Amino acid sequence: MANIFIPKHLEKAYEKGFTYRDDTNDVHRFYTQEIGNLKITEGNIIACDPFLYNDDLPFTVKFPTGSFPVQLAIAQVNDDERVGFARIKFSDAAPETWELAVCEGQDISKLKKDEFFGYGVDAGTGGFMDTSASEEFTNFMSESEDSYQNLIDAMHENYKDTRDWLLWESNKVNVAVFSAGWGDGVYATYIGYDKAGNICRLVTDFQVIE
Repeated sequence: MANIFIPKHLEKAYEKGFTYRDDTNDVHRFYTQEIGNLKITEGNIIACDPFLYNDDLPFTVKFPTGSFPVQLAIAQVNDDERVGFARIKFSDAAPETWELAVCEGQDISKLKKDEFFGYGVDAGTGGFMDTSASEEFTNFMSESEDSYQNLIDAMHENYKDTRDWLLWESNKVNVAVFSAGWGDGVYATYIGYDKAGNICRLVTDFQVIE
């Protein structure tokens, strides 16, 4: 089986006062931004670039159902801000172990060193949704030529140089949308388990920290 690299700051980035100094000596000062609760009714979670959403597959793991906070770990770097991590917090329990989240057809055993599975970002944006919201969101994005711009405008209501976010809602479902780190790329998501083996976190790493 492949030796999967697990970033060490998946939880620490959310601790008050956490800082990180990179190779260029820039200091990243992190703080946590709550953006609201994601409604999860089917337990099948999709992580994707919402502007490119096209029947993306959910992760193979079944997640708890209910309403859970979505939190961004935002790094203040020089004169701007970047979303370093985005997570769903399923409980207050601390994660003891982590695993790479995968979708159907993704075989971890076939990964080579330094490889990982993740979702592609080409609009500078990431997101979480339960499969119960996928049809509603697809209909919204396709109903008008203005839908993309309307989504961008709604995100900009929470804009700060250079990140923004939105909890999009319609007909009792919602989708969490947020800026993705430095922009486009491929980003992995990790599942955190508490000491009892229950899922307590789902975290996407946007590689703001190398």
